[in-house]
Amino acid sequence: MIVGAFCVLAMQAVSGDWFPPDVSISQYGVGRYGWMLTFTLLCLAAASALLLWGAYRLGSARQWRVVLPGTVWILALVVMAFVPTNEWPAPLSLTGQIHQAAAVLGLFVAPIGAMLMVGVGARHHGPTDGKTGRRAGAVAVGSALLGWFFLVLLLLTNIDIDVTGLGYQRAWSLHQTIAVVLDIIMVFALIISMRARAATARMQSQPSPVAFPATSRSVSR
Repeated sequence: MIVGAFCVLAMQAVSGDWFPPDVSISQYGVGRYGWMLTFTLLCLAAASALLLWGAYRLGSARQWRVVLPGTVWILALVVMAFVPTNEWPAPLSLTGQIHQAAAVLGLFVAPIGAMLMVGVGARHHGPTDGKTGRRAGAVAVGSALLGWFFLVLLLLTNIDIDVTGLGYQRAWSLHQTIAVVLDIIMVFALIISMRARAATARMQSQPSPVAFPATSRSVSR
Protein backbone atom coordinates (compact mmCIF):
# COMPACT_ATOMS: atom_id res chain seq x y z
CA MET A 1 0.00 0.00 0.00
CA ILE A 2 2.90 2.34 0.76
CA VAL A 3 4.48 1.52 -2.62
CA GLY A 4 1.17 2.28 -4.35
CA ALA A 5 0.87 5.65 -2.59
CA PHE A 6 4.41 6.62 -3.59
CA CYS A 7 3.66 5.54 -7.17
CA VAL A 8 0.80 8.05 -7.31
CA LEU A 9 3.29 10.80 -6.47
CA ALA A 10 5.79 9.38 -8.97
CA MET A 11 3.21 9.54 -11.77
CA GLN A 12 2.59 13.19 -11.01
CA ALA A 13 6.34 13.85 -10.91
CA VAL A 14 7.14 12.32 -14.31
CA SER A 15 4.18 14.12 -15.91
CA GLY A 16 4.88 17.45 -14.18
CA ASP A 17 1.21 17.62 -13.23
CA TRP A 18 1.02 18.20 -9.49
CA PHE A 19 -2.11 18.33 -7.36
CA PRO A 20 -4.63 19.56 -8.29
CA PRO A 21 -3.98 17.87 -11.62
CA ASP A 22 -4.93 19.11 -15.06
CA VAL A 23 -5.91 15.59 -16.17
CA SER A 24 -7.61 12.67 -14.51
CA ILE A 25 -5.48 9.97 -12.94
CA SER A 26 -6.56 7.63 -15.74
CA GLN A 27 -4.71 9.85 -18.23
CA TYR A 28 -1.41 8.84 -16.63
CA GLY A 29 -1.95 5.48 -18.31
CA VAL A 30 -1.69 7.07 -21.76
CA GLY A 31 1.71 7.52 -23.34
CA ARG A 32 5.31 6.63 -22.55
CA TYR A 33 4.86 6.13 -18.82
CA GLY A 34 1.53 4.34 -18.98
CA TRP A 35 3.03 1.26 -17.34
CA MET A 36 3.34 3.29 -14.11
CA LEU A 37 -0.44 3.51 -13.77
CA THR A 38 -0.74 -0.24 -14.35
CA PHE A 39 1.86 -0.94 -11.67
CA THR A 40 0.23 1.52 -9.24
CA LEU A 41 -3.24 0.04 -9.61
CA LEU A 42 -1.91 -3.51 -9.22
CA CYS A 43 -0.13 -2.49 -6.01
CA LEU A 44 -3.36 -1.04 -4.64
CA ALA A 45 -5.29 -4.15 -5.73
CA ALA A 46 -2.77 -6.47 -4.05
CA ALA A 47 -2.84 -4.45 -0.82
CA SER A 48 -6.64 -4.44 -0.82
CA ALA A 49 -6.72 -8.21 -1.40
CA LEU A 50 -4.35 -8.82 1.52
CA LEU A 51 -6.45 -6.50 3.68
CA LEU A 52 -9.62 -8.41 2.78
CA TRP A 53 -7.92 -11.74 3.56
CA GLY A 54 -6.66 -10.42 6.90
CA ALA A 55 -10.12 -9.10 7.77
CA TYR A 56 -11.59 -12.50 6.88
CA ARG A 57 -9.18 -14.28 9.21
CA LEU A 58 -10.09 -11.85 12.00
CA GLY A 59 -13.81 -12.44 11.47
CA SER A 60 -14.45 -8.92 10.14
CA ALA A 61 -15.12 -10.01 6.54
CA ARG A 62 -16.80 -13.41 6.59
CA GLN A 63 -20.21 -12.20 5.45
CA TRP A 64 -20.98 -11.87 1.77
CA ARG A 65 -22.09 -8.25 2.22
CA VAL A 66 -18.52 -7.38 3.29
CA VAL A 67 -16.67 -9.70 0.91
CA LEU A 68 -18.65 -8.69 -2.20
CA PRO A 69 -17.89 -4.93 -2.27
CA GLY A 70 -14.28 -5.59 -1.32
CA THR A 71 -13.94 -8.10 -4.17
CA VAL A 72 -15.61 -5.75 -6.67
CA TRP A 73 -13.21 -2.96 -5.64
CA ILE A 74 -10.20 -5.23 -6.22
CA LEU A 75 -11.52 -6.40 -9.60
CA ALA A 76 -12.23 -2.79 -10.63
CA LEU A 77 -8.59 -1.89 -9.89
CA VAL A 78 -7.37 -4.82 -11.99
CA VAL A 79 -9.66 -3.88 -14.90
CA MET A 80 -8.44 -0.27 -14.78
CA ALA A 81 -4.84 -1.52 -14.72
CA PHE A 82 -5.15 -3.60 -17.89
CA VAL A 83 -7.83 -1.70 -19.83
CA PRO A 84 -6.46 1.79 -20.56
CA THR A 85 -8.48 4.85 -21.37
CA ASN A 86 -7.82 7.11 -24.35
CA GLU A 87 -6.37 10.60 -24.33
CA TRP A 88 -8.59 13.64 -23.86
CA PRO A 89 -10.28 15.50 -25.52
CA ALA A 90 -11.09 12.66 -27.94
CA PRO A 91 -14.42 10.89 -27.24
CA LEU A 92 -14.09 7.84 -25.06
CA SER A 93 -13.31 4.65 -26.95
CA LEU A 94 -14.77 1.30 -25.91
CA THR A 95 -11.76 0.61 -23.69
CA GLY A 96 -12.06 4.12 -22.29
CA GLN A 97 -15.69 3.53 -21.39
CA ILE A 98 -14.84 0.22 -19.70
CA HIS A 99 -12.03 1.93 -17.77
CA GLN A 100 -14.31 4.78 -16.67
CA ALA A 101 -17.11 2.40 -15.64
CA ALA A 102 -14.67 0.36 -13.55
CA ALA A 103 -13.35 3.54 -11.91
CA VAL A 104 -16.81 4.80 -10.96
CA LEU A 105 -17.90 1.36 -9.77
CA GLY A 106 -14.75 0.96 -7.67
CA LEU A 107 -15.13 4.39 -6.08
CA PHE A 108 -18.76 3.54 -5.28
CA VAL A 109 -18.32 0.09 -3.70
CA ALA A 110 -15.04 0.64 -1.81
CA PRO A 111 -16.63 2.89 0.86
CA ILE A 112 -19.46 0.38 1.32
CA GLY A 113 -17.00 -2.43 2.01
CA ALA A 114 -14.95 -0.25 4.35
CA MET A 115 -17.90 0.84 6.49
CA LEU A 116 -19.30 -2.69 6.67
CA MET A 117 -15.86 -4.06 7.59
CA VAL A 118 -15.57 -1.57 10.45
CA GLY A 119 -19.14 -2.18 11.62
CA VAL A 120 -18.99 -5.98 11.51
CA GLY A 121 -15.59 -5.95 13.19
CA ALA A 122 -16.86 -3.69 15.97
CA ARG A 123 -19.75 -6.04 16.69
CA HIS A 124 -17.49 -9.08 16.53
CA HIS A 125 -14.73 -7.72 18.77
CA GLY A 126 -16.73 -5.32 20.92
CA PRO A 127 -14.78 -2.73 22.94
CA THR A 128 -11.51 -4.71 22.78
CA ASP A 129 -10.05 -2.96 19.72
CA GLY A 130 -8.31 -0.31 21.80
CA LYS A 131 -8.08 3.38 21.08
CA THR A 132 -5.89 2.94 18.01
CA GLY A 133 -8.30 0.50 16.39
CA ARG A 134 -11.36 2.63 17.14
CA ARG A 135 -9.73 5.82 15.88
CA ALA A 136 -8.51 4.11 12.71
CA GLY A 137 -12.01 2.73 12.15
CA ALA A 138 -13.47 6.22 12.56
CA VAL A 139 -10.95 7.61 10.03
CA ALA A 140 -11.87 4.82 7.59
CA VAL A 141 -15.60 5.57 7.88
CA GLY A 142 -15.05 9.34 7.61
CA SER A 143 -12.86 8.93 4.53
CA ALA A 144 -15.44 6.60 2.99
CA LEU A 145 -18.26 9.11 3.46
CA LEU A 146 -16.17 11.98 2.06
CA GLY A 147 -15.17 9.75 -0.86
CA TRP A 148 -18.85 9.23 -1.65
CA PHE A 149 -19.43 12.98 -1.51
CA PHE A 150 -16.74 13.66 -4.11
CA LEU A 151 -18.01 10.76 -6.21
CA VAL A 152 -21.38 12.51 -6.34
CA LEU A 153 -19.64 15.72 -7.44
CA LEU A 154 -17.80 13.67 -10.07
CA LEU A 155 -21.05 12.26 -11.44
CA LEU A 156 -22.65 15.72 -11.43
CA THR A 157 -19.70 17.00 -13.47
CA ASN A 158 -20.35 14.25 -15.99
CA ILE A 159 -23.84 15.66 -16.62
CA ASP A 160 -22.52 19.22 -16.97
CA ILE A 161 -23.22 20.35 -13.40
CA ASP A 162 -19.94 21.94 -12.32
CA VAL A 163 -20.06 23.37 -8.79
CA THR A 164 -16.42 24.52 -8.94
CA GLY A 165 -16.53 26.66 -12.08
CA LEU A 166 -13.28 25.06 -13.28
CA GLY A 167 -14.73 23.53 -16.41
CA TYR A 168 -15.44 19.88 -17.16
CA GLN A 169 -11.89 18.58 -17.45
CA ARG A 170 -10.39 20.32 -14.41
CA ALA A 171 -13.47 19.67 -12.24
CA TRP A 172 -13.55 15.97 -13.18
CA SER A 173 -9.83 15.64 -12.46
CA LEU A 174 -10.12 17.45 -9.12
CA HIS A 175 -13.08 15.43 -7.82
CA GLN A 176 -11.61 12.13 -9.02
CA THR A 177 -8.21 12.82 -7.49
CA ILE A 178 -9.68 13.79 -4.10
CA ALA A 179 -11.90 10.68 -4.13
CA VAL A 180 -8.90 8.47 -4.92
CA VAL A 181 -6.77 10.09 -2.19
CA LEU A 182 -9.61 9.56 0.30
CA ASP A 183 -9.86 5.90 -0.70
CA ILE A 184 -6.11 5.49 -0.18
CA ILE A 185 -6.43 7.04 3.30
CA MET A 186 -9.41 4.77 3.94
CA VAL A 187 -7.45 1.62 3.07
CA PHE A 188 -4.51 2.72 5.23
CA ALA A 189 -6.90 3.33 8.14
CA LEU A 190 -8.47 -0.10 7.65
CA ILE A 191 -5.03 -1.70 7.71
CA ILE A 192 -4.23 0.04 11.01
CA SER A 193 -7.62 -0.97 12.42
CA MET A 194 -7.13 -4.62 11.40
CA ARG A 195 -3.60 -4.68 12.83
CA ALA A 196 -4.97 -3.40 16.14
CA ARG A 197 -7.60 -6.15 16.12
CA ALA A 198 -4.95 -8.75 15.28
CA ALA A 199 -2.82 -7.58 18.22
CA THR A 200 -5.84 -7.84 20.51
CA ALA A 201 -6.63 -11.32 19.20
CA ARG A 202 -3.05 -12.46 19.85
CA MET A 203 -3.17 -11.13 23.41
CA GLN A 204 -6.47 -12.87 24.07
CA SER A 205 -5.19 -16.17 22.66
CA GLN A 206 -2.16 -16.24 24.96
CA PRO A 207 -2.71 -18.40 28.07
CA SER A 208 -2.97 -16.46 31.27
CA PRO A 209 -0.29 -17.16 33.87
CA VAL A 210 -1.34 -19.90 36.29
CA ALA A 211 -0.54 -19.41 39.94
CA PHE A 212 1.31 -22.36 41.44
CA PRO A 213 -0.53 -23.95 44.39
CA ALA A 214 1.06 -23.44 47.77
CA THR A 215 3.02 -26.42 49.06
CA SER A 216 2.87 -27.72 52.59
CA ARG A 217 6.37 -26.32 53.21
CA SER A 218 5.37 -22.85 52.08
CA VAL A 219 2.22 -23.06 54.20
CA SER A 220 4.15 -24.07 57.29
CA ARG A 221 6.46 -21.13 56.83
